[in-house]
Amino acid sequence: MSINKLNISIGIVAYNESGSISKMLHSLFQQSLFNEPDSDMVVEIVVVSNGCTDDTAIVAKNTLKELINPSFHTNVHWRVCEIEQPGKSNAWNIYVHELSNPTADYLFLMDSDIQLLDPQTLRSMIHLLETRAEAWVAVDKPIKDVTLKENKTLMDRLSASVSELSGGKAVEGGAAWICGQLYCARAQAIRRIWLPTKLPTQDAFLYTMIVTDCLKAVKDPNRVILAKSASHVFEAYTSINRLLRHEKWLILGRTINELIYSEILADGNKQQDVGSLIKQRNEQDPLWLNKLIQAAIKEKGWWLISRFVLIRRFQSLLHKPPQKAVVLFPLATIAFLADLVLSFQANLEIHQGVEFGYWGKQAK
Repeated sequence: MSINKLNISIGIVAYNESGSISKMLHSLFQQSLFNEPDSDMVVEIVVVSNGCTDDTAIVAKNTLKELINPSFHTNVHWRVCEIEQPGKSNAWNIYVHELSNPTADYLFLMDSDIQLLDPQTLRSMIHLLETRAEAWVAVDKPIKDVTLKENKTLMDRLSASVSELSGGKAVEGGAAWICGQLYCARAQAIRRIWLPTKLPTQDAFLYTMIVTDCLKAVKDPNRVILAKSASHVFEAYTSINRLLRHEKWLILGRTINELIYSEILADGNKQQDVGSLIKQRNEQDPLWLNKLIQAAIKEKGWWLISRFVLIRRFQSLLHKPPQKAVVLFPLATIAFLADLVLSFQANLEIHQGVEFGYWGKQAK
């Protein structure tokens, strides 16, 4: 093997996705990366089945055997790895630090229930990192499946409208947010990061670690860039209960992330490497996050949710054209009232989680 070959590792994290992972893998092999193999590139696919109680691993193995033609895909290697412990953060840590090719130049992380849309998506993300030295992570455009429907129901329209209240939208080649469903990172950058194994949401934590160089530098949004002609489709929440539950989980995740950042930036930890610190905490004390939240409650009192959560909907309107902001104002008001209720529920769940030691255990 030539030392000049580009090594790509694709990690697919799956939990009880036997019904969707085959379709996802078929969409993966519609990518030009696999239809037009490059002799100067070596690609590995690692499916990480974590704590599954269904046939996810078996379906993945059978599908990959079907899709990969050894005489054609001579540069493609694959594995399906089963780990007992459930939890996306734990699976992420194991893939990034143990299972992925140690000589990989770039690591893709993707969920097992998405559909890759543009056939150039993966190549475009790699190309961006190859040509934009300032970028550490390349992302694509996540598209809700309901936006592609010709005849949308009221809930479809509501689900699509909620996205309009998420702030400014990225443009191709510009700074963007990390969507945990699919992204490509420079191996040396992503391997400096370890996730707390009981982290509610990974996207915001990863984004912060990347743009601040693990909290060591001023935020640089240009470390995360939206690639050209890159997109995937995901299933949108189209029921009120699922939509509200998802929003509550995001509020809860943001709150816990902020507590972790404060802990990392505390005087006694400032000089330590953040990745090593979190890895050490994970290994030495499975209840460290639980204890951190307990300490925060003792210091801050009962209410832990940040003020930003309650004003974010109206702040997002500042990035919209005046006419668009006026149209969205009623929806922003309704979203604010929902956030208010969800914030109380999230705050209560954090306290209940501490009481039962939930933040020191893996979610199933």
